[in-house]
Amino acid sequence: MKLLKQNAFTLWLLCAVGLALLFPEPAASGGFLFPELTTQLGVWVIFFLQGLSLPTDELTRGYQPKRLHAFVLSWNFLWVPVVTGLVLMAFGWLLSPDLKLGFWLLAIMPTTVASAIAFTVLANGNTANAIFSTVYSNVLAIWVVPAICVAYLATKLSVEVGLLPLVAKLAILILVPLVFGQMIHRIEPLKSAAIATRTKWVSQAIILFIVHAAFADSVQSGFIDALSVPILLAVLGLTVLLLMLVSAVVWWSSALIKLDHGQRVAAFFCASQKSLATGLPLATSVIAASNGVVDAALVLIPMICYHPLQLVLAGVLCERLRAHSV
Repeated sequence: MKLLKQNAFTLWLLCAVGLALLFPEPAASGGFLFPELTTQLGVWVIFFLQGLSLPTDELTRGYQPKRLHAFVLSWNFLWVPVVTGLVLMAFGWLLSPDLKLGFWLLAIMPTTVASAIAFTVLANGNTANAIFSTVYSNVLAIWVVPAICVAYLATKLSVEVGLLPLVAKLAILILVPLVFGQMIHRIEPLKSAAIATRTKWVSQAIILFIVHAAFADSVQSGFIDALSVPILLAVLGLTVLLLMLVSAVVWWSSALIKLDHGQRVAAFFCASQKSLATGLPLATSVIAASNGVVDAALVLIPMICYHPLQLVLAGVLCERLRAHSV
């Protein structure tokens, strides 16, 4: 029972995909659930709730040391793509172009917010550093991810996408509700924290719907027919390999920047994890701008695989990291 509770979100993700395969019509493009409008509204709600839950005092205290945040950002947007590139150089022949794009998108996504902070707390890490680093990474991603994706689509797929309209759309979807939620938190911190605690399930439900809608659209259009069990196993295997390599090298390299143990724990979780809450809106917005050249479901599969695996690994490592802090 405890195992089911710990992995409930992963099981719901599988259910969302399964329902899309069996009954794609309601959530596919043009379906009666209005997926495009519902998804955009849902993304706005996710980031409003994140802004509502972020403790302002902790956020301002976590600014120092600067080298910690430089380390996290370099891993989020530079070194994870380098490791991903090496993995794809060796095993990319197993994957279709859409799945390769999925791994590249996964590589440039920002860190998680809730998970990285929660695991830092559990492992006796520096919570203030984790809060500042996760927010900084996610805000920066609004500009970094579209710029890289637009360049990739133009060079690899000859697809022209307007960068400024895409960034403006993402700022409205992500940055505006985050700032709005944080403003309300500053005015009513206790009420905001209580609301955020009671509505954690809302963000998870919205993420499930976004995944469901993406797969439903792919089933309806016929793209998903290209998937097979061997391909899925290859994606899962490469995701595990990527996660293990990134986690090992992040922890090793964090010793080089001379952090205390609490700061190093925060740096590790923020540098090695990838956000599904931010990743899905960023990925689906880029895919929508490509005018159907790439398939949303295939592109999202590496991200969907990486998310639960990183949570399992983090849960295993928490005990060891906490023991070393004593």
